Amino acid sequence: MNTRFGKFIGTNGFGKLFFAFSLAIILCAACINGLAIGRLWDNSWLPAAVGLLYAAAGLLVLTQKEATKRRTSRGFGVFLGFSTCFFIYDAPLLLLWKICAAIAQFSEKTNAAGVLCADGLAAITVAGGYLHTKVVKCRSYSIPVGQSGMGCRIALCSDIHLGAFVREKHVRRIVEKINELEADLVVICGDIIDAGNQILSDAGALAKISAEFQKISSKEGVFAVLGNHDPQAENAAFLRFLQDAHIRLLHNQSIRLSKINLIGRTNASNNRRLPLEDFADKIEPSMPVIILDHDPCGIPEAAQFGADLVLCGHTHRGQFFPITYFTKWANGRHFFYGHEQFGKTHAVISSGAGFFQLPIRIGTDNEIADIRLTQ
Repeated sequence: MNTRFGKFIGTNGFGKLFFAFSLAIILCAACINGLAIGRLWDNSWLPAAVGLLYAAAGLLVLTQKEATKRRTSRGFGVFLGFSTCFFIYDAPLLLLWKICAAIAQFSEKTNAAGVLCADGLAAITVAGGYLHTKVVKCRSYSIPVGQSGMGCRIALCSDIHLGAFVREKHVRRIVEKINELEADLVVICGDIIDAGNQILSDAGALAKISAEFQKISSKEGVFAVLGNHDPQAENAAFLRFLQDAHIRLLHNQSIRLSKINLIGRTNASNNRRLPLEDFADKIEPSMPVIILDHDPCGIPEAAQFGADLVLCGHTHRGQFFPITYFTKWANGRHFFYGHEQFGKTHAVISSGAGFFQLPIRIGTDNEIADIRLTQ
């Protein structure tokens, strides 16, 4: 993340501040829901039970990183994913309703009914966002790289995040969309596996997923680089999966294809990352240089190197409203989404074809980028 806000997000101070603020909001929302139940139903224990359950679920969501280390089951991950999405929308809706109710001076029962309606609206919003994740769209770009690379068509896929939610059915949608493009080359720009890498222990799921990837039709093959959530490059289960899926990993490697030089840069989060200068003597000067890199923060180095095109993912375009705005603020508008140009270097940043832990897309799409190289 290139901005001051982005760097602040990565500090321990922000993490503690965010936890304290979120905990206060959840406890407040728990009290609001408990009181609303008490006003609508004459029951001595129900309001306290609802409030405690709401608070307990919220606390579990806030500590999900530690909780998922203790419980690695898929069902638990699904519960946490949906619960987190619900709280993200329920808290602001409750706050908005309480402000409106105070201004309008509604009766206690109307106020309480509005609280439950806010809860219901949050649940409906999450359900709609989840249904939208099942759609994979295509975004087209035309990138001038010169005569030698002209006519090459690349399908860019990133941020699949195989895990609790993304399995063989979603991979099938991705593969079908890729094959519609009849691309010369297919690239996957990192985060093939979701955080925690639990799916790597599920051999049955990986076999089904790799069978779907095998269906990709590409003249020059399928190439991938590692993202910040992917395991180490030496992980045996991961390497076996990639081999079964017919995906070639470019771990700090370059390769010459029929019309382009392709350089794969490994994200530094879990693996060693080589500087671009190490590739200077490994490229064919007469052909365009295309760099696969997970995080857009590597684009300035690629521009200084003289690359023709950089393909990235990582940002998810924020994945869902209102996180879209915070993500853009953190990354900077030129390193957030879409086609950007830095001198002679073009960059395409994809919103991703999957979704990270939180199973919703609101205001953004799962996408495959259709990139045509022109003169």
